[in-house]
Amino acid sequence: MRLQDLPRPLARRCLGLPHFCRDSLGVDIRGRSLVVAYSTGLDSTALLHILHLLSRPLGLTLAAAHAHHGLRPESDEELEHARSTCSRLGVPLQTARLDVPSAMRPGGPGQEECARNLRYAFLESVRAGCGADYVATAHHADDLAEDILMRLVRGTGWPGLGGMTGADPVRRLLRPLLDWEKNELQSLLETLGVPWREDRSNAQADRTRNRIRADILPLLRRENPGLSKTLRQTWTLARIDEDYWRQRLAHLPDRSDGIFIESRLLDAHPAQRLRLYKHVLDDMGPGQALAAHLLLLDRAWEGRKMGRRIQFPGDKVACVESGGIRFSRHERI
Repeated sequence: MRLQDLPRPLARRCLGLPHFCRDSLGVDIRGRSLVVAYSTGLDSTALLHILHLLSRPLGLTLAAAHAHHGLRPESDEELEHARSTCSRLGVPLQTARLDVPSAMRPGGPGQEECARNLRYAFLESVRAGCGADYVATAHHADDLAEDILMRLVRGTGWPGLGGMTGADPVRRLLRPLLDWEKNELQSLLETLGVPWREDRSNAQADRTRNRIRADILPLLRRENPGLSKTLRQTWTLARIDEDYWRQRLAHLPDRSDGIFIESRLLDAHPAQRLRLYKHVLDDMGPGQALAAHLLLLDRAWEGRKMGRRIQFPGDKVACVESGGIRFSRHERI
């Protein structure tokens, strides 16, 4: 089916995707080369087909990447489904079998996080191998709502509380569906007559995200049916705030391995100091700084508690010294 064969509202919705990418994510996808992270689930199937419908009018070059984790009995069937779908669309597909158990270490990340790390490493290898501009993932508005609530539960600091970013220029990730809700994606696939594969693990109650999806979000939507739109506004405010401080703090040197922030930069309102801490920690790599730890660091600085060390996720440490605060990495033993 071509774009012009869709019902007009769905066609307009698809045509809105490049505008969202340009206006909200800061990425003009026209003429770009994209690798679609394709799991064969509803979300990634919809993303693949939307981008395929837009490929000719936007001049997109598409490839797909499918990771076989080997953790579920249906993984082999999903692999064959991915091959069949991409063959029908004429989209090149690269696949990989990921050995998750072999990558796990005692005291290290759990199975889910380990699988995610391997998957993103594979996606980046595909992107780099074919010289694509971005890896496009199918995170949508419902995922964003879940992510914001999970961060709220964990106590994530602002602006991380606003949820996942839509475009990550460092990791070359793009999330073009953040303004689409899941029911819209399903409606599109049903209109196209396109099948997808269901991941049964998404219904397991032992996962926090699944409990938020199944139990908490329905209650909140009962109070506010437009919850997804409300949370997207929170996401937008977080991105505006993030962009402002990125520009304000652009003069700081490279912070990937740590940095010493002199006291003259800390002679400011607590709001500015907290954003400075968060900015430095984010630039040091993965690991969301919790609000409680940021506030603890700021109280240590205000009280000039020399030698006080605050541990942050991602093996990052901040230490109060006589002339400022030193941010560095804590090597695991």
